[in-house]
Parts: sequence; C-alpha cells; structure tokens
Amino acid sequence: MKKLVFLFFLIGAGLSACSYHLQIKGSRQNVDDSSKSSVAMDSLVAPYRREMLKEFGLVIGETTTDLVVGRPNSSLGFWLCDKLIEKSKDSSFFKDEPLVAFINNGGLRADLPKGSITVGDIYKVMPFDNRMVYLKLSLDRIPEMEAYLKEKGGEPIGGFRLVKGKLEFPDSLAQSKNYFWVVTSDFLANGGDNMFFFNNPLQRFDTNILFRDFIIEAVKKEKKIAFYPEERINW
Repeated sequence: MKKLVFLFFLIGAGLSACSYHLQIKGSRQNVDDSSKSSVAMDSLVAPYRREMLKEFGLVIGETTTDLVVGRPNSSLGFWLCDKLIEKSKDSSFFKDEPLVAFINNGGLRADLPKGSITVGDIYKVMPFDNRMVYLKLSLDRIPEMEAYLKEKGGEPIGGFRLVKGKLEFPDSLAQSKNYFWVVTSDFLANGGDNMFFFNNPLQRFDTNILFRDFIIEAVKKEKKIAFYPEERINW
C-alpha cells in the first residue's frame, strides 16, 4: 500500500505543477515554458499512473450481497466490526478478553455493491489513513455510548447489541471484569466525531495498522462475503 500512496503523491505533484504553470500570466515565453513543463510532467507521471490504475483494478474478492452504509443498521459497518473483532481475537492477549468494535458511518465513504471487489473499491470506502486503536474502558462508559447511539441514530458496532436502547454483551465476561476493550480508529479514539466517551481510557494500545489495509486483507481472506442485513441496533 505504501507504493500506492507514493503514486498518489507523485501524480498529485504532477497535477499541482501543471495547475501552477497554467496560472502564470505574462509573456508568450511563459506560456510556452508552461506547456513544455506540463508535457514533461505528464511523461514522468504516465507510467506510474498506469501502474496505479492496474493495482486499483485488481480484484481481491467478491460479495454475494450489497454491503451498505446506513442507519440505524449498516451491513458494511457491521461486517467490518465483526472482522475487527475476529482479527483481534487471533491475538493471545485479546482471546479471553471482553472486546467490542465501535466505529462511525462517517468514516465509511462508499458502499460495496454485490459483485467483485477491487483494491480501488476499498480506497473509495476508506480514503483516510486512520489506524486501529484498542481502548480499555470501564463499564461506566456504557450509558454515554448508549446516549450517543440514540442521538446519532445508530453507528456500526460489533461484539454487543443495542436492545431497546441498552447495550447488551453476549456473556457476563465484561461484567465480571468490570471493563471491556474497544477496537476503533485513532481518529475516534482521540474524540473525533464527538466520541468523548473514549477520552481518558484505562489503557490504550495504538497500532500501525491502517484501517484500509485491514479491510483489503479481510476481503482477501474471506474471498466470498455473504453478510446479510441484521437488526443489531433498536430502540
């Protein structure tokens, strides 16, 4: 993925340079120099642009159902939350820990329609360089999270459900430990989108894993996604 980021930078630099030269006013010589510079930059960028388009068009999996962003229940958001928990549970640290996922619809910028999924599709879904973060929270944060979900009309969650306005864990593990872990993005962990209930956690683990890279790997691993709409949030 670093290569794709570099390609974006190079192509963006080329477009910026062209834009800059086109704005120059003055002599005919300046216009001619601008044209020559633009052609030179296009020649430089062209092979990288072709490589980027080739990688973006690479099919990495497929979905047998439409994965959509929406409220109160988001099939794309729920699938992603479940994958976040599944990956985290592969770790010996989180294997026997109460763990949930909580992200936001605003961070998901496109649906994944039924059919083939390409690398470019994932960049449309997640164009940001958000990274995965783990937060350890006490149970007294639950009422704030419930109020937030009601105010927003729902957000993607996994590992628990909102039933008649109350968040319910699938077992008593969180209650017995009096805490739970949340996997989310660094943007939200820092209070983004007014998720202030993430502030001052009992513990915090930051990772270098980009959400976008995680989604790409999750699609590759599952290959054929069959995730059907479900009511995970209701009042």
